[in-house]
Amino acid sequence: MARLGWRLTALATLVIVAGLGLHFGVSGWTATSVTAGIDATGRSSLALFSMSFVASSVHRLWPSTVSRWMLQNRRWLGLSFASSHAIHLMLIIAMSFAFPNPFLSEQSAGKWLMGGVAYLFVALMALTSTNAAQRWMGMKHWTRLHVIGSYWIWATFALTYVGHVKQGPADFYAPLLAFTLLLLLIRWIGHLRPNRPMSPVG
Repeated sequence: MARLGWRLTALATLVIVAGLGLHFGVSGWTATSVTAGIDATGRSSLALFSMSFVASSVHRLWPSTVSRWMLQNRRWLGLSFASSHAIHLMLIIAMSFAFPNPFLSEQSAGKWLMGGVAYLFVALMALTSTNAAQRWMGMKHWTRLHVIGSYWIWATFALTYVGHVKQGPADFYAPLLAFTLLLLLIRWIGHLRPNRPMSPVG
C-alpha cells in the first residue's frame, strides 16, 4: 500500500464535502440537518484522528500492510483530520448564526473552552506538520506540542461522547465512547512495547 501524501488529504476532504452536499441537497438547510452534519463530521474527524493517534502503536502491536500504510500516511491522516474538523467548525459557526436557539444555550462555557483549546492545537499541529517546522522548532519542542495536542484532542472527543451518552440515545453513542477509550488503551500499550526495527516512513 503506497504513501498517498497530499492526495489522501484532498480525497478525504472531497468525500466529506460531497457527502455534506448530498445530505443538504436531500434534507435542506434546517436546524435538524445542520445538527446531523455537525454529528457526521464529528464522527469523520474521530475516524481520521484515531488512525493518526494510534498508528505507531498499532504497528508495534499488530504489524501488517495496513498498519504500515497508517504509519507511512500518519502526517496526512492528521491533516485530513484537521480538514474534517475545520468543516465541523464551519457547521458549528453556521448553526450558531442560523439557528442560535436552543443551540447556543445548550453549550456550556466549559465545552466552549475545551473545544476552543482543541481547535488551537489542531491549527498549531496542522501548521507544523512539515519537515521544515520540525527543524525550526527542534524535535523536542515539536514532539511536545504534538503529544500534548493529541492527548487534549483525544480528551475532547472522550468528554463529548460522555455528554452524548448522557443525553442519548445511549445505544448509539456508547459504542463511539467505547471506541474513543479503546484508542487510549491501544496507544499506551503500544508505547510500552519496545520498538522493533523499522525502515524510515517519514
